[in-house]
Amino acid sequence: MDKFQNSKLYDLLAASPLIVFYGFALAGLWPQVEHAFRGGLETHAWSPWLEGFSLLTSLGFLAVEIILFLVRVPPVHFSETWTSRLVAVFAANSGLAFLILSHVSLSPPAAILSSVLNLSGSALAIFVLSWLGQSFSILPQARRFVATGPYGIVRHPLYMAELIGSLGLMMQFQQPWSTVVAVVTFVVQFPRMDYEEQVLSKAFPEYRAYSARTARLLPGIY
Repeated sequence: MDKFQNSKLYDLLAASPLIVFYGFALAGLWPQVEHAFRGGLETHAWSPWLEGFSLLTSLGFLAVEIILFLVRVPPVHFSETWTSRLVAVFAANSGLAFLILSHVSLSPPAAILSSVLNLSGSALAIFVLSWLGQSFSILPQARRFVATGPYGIVRHPLYMAELIGSLGLMMQFQQPWSTVVAVVTFVVQFPRMDYEEQVLSKAFPEYRAYSARTARLLPGIY
């Protein structure tokens, strides 16, 4: 049984609910992307194009996650507590609650700021995911030790990128609920980071030295 739990097949089966869930999210986002670009073509305005590219990067982020679920290596160590797993799944997907809220109309400056934040956050997240590659995980698991590229700057660059994108999304949806979603999404990342770092420290002895010299989210600050 232990051998099967450490196999690629077991890892893929364990990820299958999230793969299906993200697949449905992709299907739901695509019509919004088409609507935004169609609006840009019909009105010749720049704001629908910004919204379209912003949504397209969010769609790309989900697509990259699905691909990495399929190609990643099995974990060498993982947290065995259900609390840590539930926290990780909730933290990774709480931002999808934006999609159940009503869209709001923004002034041109606010629309630009929102789209730029979401576009840059999603693009940065895609870059970080690509760098992480086969070490990618949603749950607190250790696959490979990555300490270069964006991980040489901060220990959790993916969560910082997601926070930037969430701020952009927050502006596009009904208040005050979108702010509540953004705050909850940010706050739950902290216990998630704690669980991840515990697992990584146990799996890779060099992680403690890396943690001591590398900021968590903001270089030189935190």
